[in-house]
Amino acid sequence: MFDIFVQYWWQFLLLAIASYLFGNINFAVIFSHAFKRKDVRDYGSGNAGTANMFRVFGLRMGALTFVCDVVKGVVPCVLAKYAIFWWSGYDVAVTSGYVAGLFAVVGHIFPVFYKFKGGKGVATAIGVCFTLQPMLSVCLILPCVIILLASDRTSIMSMFLSVVEIVWCWVFYAVHIDWKVMYTNIDAFCCLMNTLMFVLVIYAHRHNLVRLIKGTENRTGIRKALRGKSDKIL
Repeated sequence: MFDIFVQYWWQFLLLAIASYLFGNINFAVIFSHAFKRKDVRDYGSGNAGTANMFRVFGLRMGALTFVCDVVKGVVPCVLAKYAIFWWSGYDVAVTSGYVAGLFAVVGHIFPVFYKFKGGKGVATAIGVCFTLQPMLSVCLILPCVIILLASDRTSIMSMFLSVVEIVWCWVFYAVHIDWKVMYTNIDAFCCLMNTLMFVLVIYAHRHNLVRLIKGTENRTGIRKALRGKSDKIL
């Protein structure tokens, strides 16, 4: 299970640090300052993430932030898997991608440069999944879009995505189904990395979950925005 990690532990440690620091780049804060001369954290939910960018500044700013946060998950995984560790063998390369992805999400949620207060990691986790599990990610696009439009709450879609990802990886691993049907073959260590990543996403949504239970969770407003009736704050 941990043979590859034991052999390459110090390389993975450096990769984790680099991916974490890269994940610290917060596009919501950067874009709100650069384009609006305001700090998104001072408005809406106070969160420095895609959903709050959408609520505060509208569809275009939210979409731009979402795309950049997705890319933030893609870049460390691609570099780790296809450049840095590719020549060490297929299994090592795949494992390195999951290590890089996990710590990119950690860096997004708990950025040291922003006093450990970042976004909720969904978009960055989506970028990681599209890089490492492209077939599954494509299959989840339609259900996630339907849930988002039907509920008008990104938190519900995020919870759904996280639970499916966690359950999917362990079920396929437990029954020894050939992972290569879903593009890549991974071991229990990679399943653990994937699980930790989405557990962190769920943890970041803990307050949203409480509001959902109480029935006080705010709507995203995406349905109105798509009809040209934005509820943006600024």
